Amino acid sequence: MEKQLSAQAESWEAQIISVLRAPGPPAKIALVHGAPAGSITRFALHMAFSGIARKKPVVYLDGGNSFDPFLLSKAARHAGLAPEDLLSRIHISRAFTCHQMHSLIVDRLAGALNEFGADVAIVSGLLNTFYDEDVKFGEAYDLLKEATAEFARLAGRGTRILLACPDTKLPLAPRQNRFVNLLKTVADKALRIEGEGDAATYSHEKPRTKNRASLSSARAEATVYPTTAQLL
Repeated sequence: MEKQLSAQAESWEAQIISVLRAPGPPAKIALVHGAPAGSITRFALHMAFSGIARKKPVVYLDGGNSFDPFLLSKAARHAGLAPEDLLSRIHISRAFTCHQMHSLIVDRLAGALNEFGADVAIVSGLLNTFYDEDVKFGEAYDLLKEATAEFARLAGRGTRILLACPDTKLPLAPRQNRFVNLLKTVADKALRIEGEGDAATYSHEKPRTKNRASLSSARAEATVYPTTAQLL
């Protein structure tokens, strides 16, 4: 996977970036969701690596307990970069409940961005924490609504935000559409991914397009936007 994280424009992740990037300006808030979970998480890690490899600090909120510093270290070595330097530029906080995630976003994210001089925030597994059966839907929805408002406020002051949300198979999966739709209200662009690698398909959900396409068909588009043209 470390080779994939540092691959060039033909990579799976670079194709997603190209799809989200064109047409129009880069999204201030981008939502990528779908299945399998590993594909969505891998994209979040790719974007984190992309930022820190260009010597930009990144604030990374992990709601799926999936962040792997050893993976990024291997990717750094493969790219000929010093892992210690890269990892020093990524600032990670983990949340295991929706209340913890809400607090990270509403109470601490702005301060962290200021403290580390970062203008990029990646929230991986955001909705994982909101699928807790012990939390009533109304309470979870209100917490997410406040978090969504904070995303909008931060984007308004220039922060770029990536929301990476894998699907859930839990009994409370019906919450998923409500939560994802709420995130779409502030996202400039939203993309749903199903599958992985060349077999993956994507659909634009904001701005909406009629047709689905395979990621392999985006290769030509990816070559139009070189690797220097990043989403975040």
